Parts: sequence; C-alpha cells; structure tokens
Amino acid sequence: MGKRKNRPGRLLVSGVIILIITLLCFIDNELIGVSRYDVEIGGLPRSFVGFKILHLSDLHGKEFGSGNRRLLKIIERENPDIIVATGDMIDSIGDDGSSFLNLLKGINGRYPVYFSLGNHEQAVRVRDQRQDTEVFREFIKQIREAGGIVLDNERAEIKKEDGSLHLYGLTSMLYHYTGSDTAYWEGSDLKADFLVAELGRPSGEGIDLLLAHNPKYFAEYARWGADIVLAGHVHGGIVRLPFLGGIFSPDRTLFPEYQAGIYKRGDAVMLVSRGLGSSVIPLRLFNRPEVVVITLK
Repeated sequence: MGKRKNRPGRLLVSGVIILIITLLCFIDNELIGVSRYDVEIGGLPRSFVGFKILHLSDLHGKEFGSGNRRLLKIIERENPDIIVATGDMIDSIGDDGSSFLNLLKGINGRYPVYFSLGNHEQAVRVRDQRQDTEVFREFIKQIREAGGIVLDNERAEIKKEDGSLHLYGLTSMLYHYTGSDTAYWEGSDLKADFLVAELGRPSGEGIDLLLAHNPKYFAEYARWGADIVLAGHVHGGIVRLPFLGGIFSPDRTLFPEYQAGIYKRGDAVMLVSRGLGSSVIPLRLFNRPEVVVITLK
C-alpha cells in the first residue's frame, strides 16, 4: 500500500523534472544572449576608436521568429558600424540558406555585412561539384544581391581619414577541420603559409581583422599577423558545464581548447562566438545562442 501512495508523488516529481528540462532546452536554444567586449588595439587610428563590430556565426538555418525578427531586433538595438558573419550560416543538410538571406533582407543595407565561409558552406560547394547542383552558387549570389560582401579567401578595406580596417575572409579546406576529406593530404593542419598563399600577407597598417571560422589554428593566425581574429565553429562546446566549460566540438573532439570568449596570443586577440544554431549534435544545453559585439578601443 505504501508504494501505491508514493506513486502520485513520484509522478509529480517526474513531471517537474521534465518541465524544468523542457524550459532549459527552450532557453538554451531560443533566447539569444549578447556578449560585449572592449578590445584594445595598440596604435588604433583615432577615427576607429569606438568602432563597433557585431559578430554572427553558425546560424545553421535557424530562425528566431519569422524572418529572424528577434535577431534583427538585437542588431538594430546594438546599431553596429559593421556586421561580420563567420561561416556556417547555411547548413549542409537540407537547407538552402533562406534563414540568413531573410536576415540580410531585413537588414536591408543599413549596416555593411561581411560574410566568410565555414565548413558547411564548403561542404555544400563540394556536394554541388559532385552532384552537378547549384545550391552554393545560388546562396552566394543571393547574399550579394541582398547587399552582403562575400570574402571567399578575399580581403576588403574600410578607409577613414587617418587609417584603415582591413578584413580578410579565410576559407579553410575541409581537411583542415577533420583531416578526413582528402586522401592525398590526410590529417593536414592549417599553417600560416596557407594564409599567405590564399590571402597574401596582412597589411601591417591600421587594423588587420581575420574572419576565420575555425578557432583551432589561433597560433597560426597570430603568426600570420592578424590583430583580431573572429571565429565560431565550436558552438561553445555544445553542452557547457560549471568548471568544465564546453564539452563537445562539431569535429567530435572533447573539451576543445578554444570554445567561447576571448583569447590572447602575443599581440593578437581572438574572439570565439558560441554561435546561434546547431547541426551535428542538434541541441544546446547551458549554452544560449550568442551575438558578440566588439568595440575597438
């Protein structure tokens, strides 16, 4: 009889636990957090003091309201000088990139948007080549038509009266992520020489800002000469725990070295976004979607 009397209590406890888990999953997948950083750059031109950069990464086709209106409201509230999107704004599985394209249409040219590629854009491009499809080409075309500036191993410059901000969009090879995409160079790590070959050498004048999806190679980015690196890819470690931080990487490694926040190496600074969506592991736990805002000082 005692066991029967306890059954309603157990059901209540189970229901409360399920409710808490459901609420946490909603918060950690739907409520966007904003992380703000002041970044000091030695010799920063006076006209760039207070320059605000809003960093987006790893949208993976996720929509925060119709037309990404909740994300758009955050952008409008922050009112940045530029927006940078550091890859995986499309997902390589069953996505045409419309979520990011709708966001660009909502921005409607009010802020310059610079876009660099991640491994999912690269995966879509490779699949198009193998299957004779045009998902990647159409995605890039529509980004440009919506006013986005695509940096596919390319550079751009923002000039002001007393200096310039140089932006470099690095497109890594797929084997730089997993080491398993190619037989002839399997397991190869990215080196600074690759950046020189694809992007040339940094200007060394004003600010050299590198958009590099994968934070794993921060040492090489610094050796190349970046002042600031903006990256994503790791999704904050997907599941974040107290004292341990992020646990998983999309590359299927545990406890990635660079997972979220700010890192320094010599004179170089790297800011890693926790990203906005999810992909290989389709959840986030204790790890809210994130918009990063950087103010130059």
